[in-house]
Parts: sequence; structure tokens; C-alpha cells
Amino acid sequence: MHEIAIARTLFDQAQEMAFRTGVDRINRIKIKVGVASGIDVDMLRHSLTDHIFPETIAEDAEIDVVLEPLIAKCKKCQHEITQIGVGGGCPECSSRDLDIIGGIKVSVDGIE
Repeated sequence: MHEIAIARTLFDQAQEMAFRTGVDRINRIKIKVGVASGIDVDMLRHSLTDHIFPETIAEDAEIDVVLEPLIAKCKKCQHEITQIGVGGGCPECSSRDLDIIGGIKVSVDGIE
């Protein structure tokens, strides 16, 4: 269950944002989750609300999750891809030599 470790990191990011902006209470955290990150969003929510938030500045904070789509670029034809083809490659040229350029990270996108 790596979501708890990720939840701790996200909370640290949110706390740092709050500190930098002089906020002493976090009511909402917006989290960007890449669809190819391998994160179980429900488990991430559970980790934050039940294990990380209690007795902190984010104790009753709402969590808004925004899913970031997968974005890849084919190294062969330079086509930008948002869905991998049926065979696991580029839908334009079928190459499997792809660079994943988006949709793999998890980060705090903002706090209120």
C-alpha cells in the first residue's frame, strides 16, 4: 500500500503551500492524479482522511481529485498520443517506442 507514503508527501506539499501563503487552515485540497500513475484514488482518499489529516490543519478538508490523462509521444513518428493502441503502441505507426510525457505524476494542484 504505497498510497499512504504518497498521501504523506501530498500532505507535506499542501502544508508547505499553506505556510508560504499564511494559511492556518486547509478546507480543500486539489490533487492531480495521472491515470498512468498506478494510484488507487479511493485508497489515497482513505489514507489522507483517515490517517494523515486528523489533528492537523487539514483535519476536515475536502479532497478534489482531478485525473490527468495519459500523454505519450511516439519516438518514431512524433505523434502525440492520449490512448495507446490495441497492440500497445502508437495508433499512427504501431511503434512501441514511446515517451510518456504526462499522466504519470501525483501532485497537489492547490489548496483553499
